[in-house]
Amino acid sequence: MPHADPQECAALRPRARRLPPTERRTQLLACAICVFARRGLGEARHAEIAKEAGVSVPTVFFYFPTRDELVKAVLDEVERFYLELAEQVHGRDLPAQQILLQHAIAFAESVDTHPDYARVWLDWSTAIRDKVWPRYIDFQGKLVRILEKTIRRGQRKGTFAADVDPEDAALLGLSAAHMLAQMKFLRRAPEKVERFMRAVVRAVLGGLPLNGALHS
Repeated sequence: MPHADPQECAALRPRARRLPPTERRTQLLACAICVFARRGLGEARHAEIAKEAGVSVPTVFFYFPTRDELVKAVLDEVERFYLELAEQVHGRDLPAQQILLQHAIAFAESVDTHPDYARVWLDWSTAIRDKVWPRYIDFQGKLVRILEKTIRRGQRKGTFAADVDPEDAALLGLSAAHMLAQMKFLRRAPEKVERFMRAVVRAVLGGLPLNGALHS
């Protein structure tokens, strides 16, 4: 199935346009991410998504019969997006510390290119009292395991401190993503964002110096 892209939502909005079922679902999912980013996980409703997409409310219910299914589809897409981003970067044949820097860069750039994904992710990550929280913890665990694998590789190569706990270091790096997203939304100067990313990776390294340029 094609991946939803909220940036296409406005282009797909005209009511008169007929779409094949797979394209319609993709359009509705993209519009759902737009609405969830604007309204929050707890507030977005089928009617708002129908208005965003320029379709009838029953059309949205046809593809997402319940609110739980709608929320699940949105979270599935956000999870897919960030896991694919992480797997793509961490699959590169590069030194482990450079992988972490490139992951930070790719995430920061994604806040610019897919801001609604970032907004949904931030909302989801703090939904501690909501029933979607256990699923977020599972998603977080998948990201942590990707980071851990790279950190362990760095320890074997001697570029990460041997006494660093890989899980703790991975959690530290992941937690910093919240501040990085905030800095991007606040439009902090690029040099400040770069300095922050370097500081985070140094902390994950266990205090060892960074080798190589950030964008190399």
